[in-house]
Amino acid sequence: MNLRVNPIDSINGEVKAPPSKSYSHRAFIAASLAEGVSIIKKPLIVGDVEVSIEILKKLGVKILKEGKDTYIVEKVNKTFKKSDQVLDCRNSGTSIRIFSALSLLIEGGLSFKGRFLRRKRPILPLLDSLKKLGADYQLTKRKLFIHRIKNNCNKIKIRGDISSQFITALLMICPLLICEKEDFITIEVNTPIVSYPYVEITKHILESFGINIFEELNAEKIGKYYISTQQNYRTQIFEIPGDFSSIANIIVAAIISPEDSQVVIDNLNFKKPQGDKKVIEILQDFGANIEIDQKTNRIIVYGNRNKNTLKGLDIDIYENPDLFPILAVVGAFAKNKTTLFNASNLRLKESDRISIVARELAKMGVKVKEDKDKLTVYHCKKLKASEINHEEDHRIAMAFTIAALYADSISRINNIEIIKDSYPNFIYDLQTLGAKIVSEDGFI
Repeated sequence: MNLRVNPIDSINGEVKAPPSKSYSHRAFIAASLAEGVSIIKKPLIVGDVEVSIEILKKLGVKILKEGKDTYIVEKVNKTFKKSDQVLDCRNSGTSIRIFSALSLLIEGGLSFKGRFLRRKRPILPLLDSLKKLGADYQLTKRKLFIHRIKNNCNKIKIRGDISSQFITALLMICPLLICEKEDFITIEVNTPIVSYPYVEITKHILESFGINIFEELNAEKIGKYYISTQQNYRTQIFEIPGDFSSIANIIVAAIISPEDSQVVIDNLNFKKPQGDKKVIEILQDFGANIEIDQKTNRIIVYGNRNKNTLKGLDIDIYENPDLFPILAVVGAFAKNKTTLFNASNLRLKESDRISIVARELAKMGVKVKEDKDKLTVYHCKKLKASEINHEEDHRIAMAFTIAALYADSISRINNIEIIKDSYPNFIYDLQTLGAKIVSEDGFI
């Protein structure tokens, strides 16, 4: 679907933050590893999470909708069903990385395909780590096959600065393994863990489902994990919290408005570990007026950049890479300049986010300076309308939809369906708040 985004002056109303994609992936997979019935409440079930759900069903896991926003997950048999299919992970890094690890539990292993492999996104460090656990693999540009041939549990050494999902995959699989000589597994992380808050989400999920992990990391997030083997996941009732990284786009839509805006956002749990809740603090440092009510899990955002002047910042994005696109957009509206640094890992995400964000901002008349591991964005008096090319990256699509709301004329965004990866109701919520976004057939 192709959209036209008309310029507006403000947004007002109330919306609910979408479910966390990261929590949803992990909760569905953890529930499938427990013997019995678990209940997942308020999950995201489309986009990348749908990839994980489809794979679980093909492996014999029963996943059924039970009432509004509630899903029953049941592992019918003690072991996953053998699969001769080549499983399509599309461009879901979480899916292919976690299921590569889980393939060690499945007779005959698993085969994968998808855009992730065609784009040559990183996975080799994880696969080499799985060899320490007795796995063997064959990897081409279009297919990955991995299976376990020995019950080894040798010490794993792995880099942490490529993807936190490598650590997540290992933490989820190691507690279940049978080992010939050891009753525990040591994982040594020898470089700082990028996006460490996502590992915290993994640990929270594991603890909720009865898995014990001992973490020993220094301040730089380098260190070791000690994991007892042959643990049992237990069934659980788990509610998915709202997603800070996705709703950040709506928050920004309010704060960069040139006239008075007021937006109430519900379903934001500040108590559960979710690193991207830092976006509230970052935006307040820019100069945004945001009220937080942790008792009701809501915030109120007051916008008007002409009253609440935004000032440029230097932002270390290492632990919060999903915030990069929308914070870069904020930088275009902030006085002086904004620099997002420690960002080299962003070139390995769903797209090369540094390069694409720089290109699309430049098309809108924003001065930018792109470096290997950072992006500097300079204040722009008025953004130009543009035809946005997000290159199938959902976070870039959302960020530039927000930028287009305050351009000088109508902008165009193609293939907006990609936003379903993390925020299915994004366009609807914007329209509810007063945005004038239309398709070729009228309002969506």
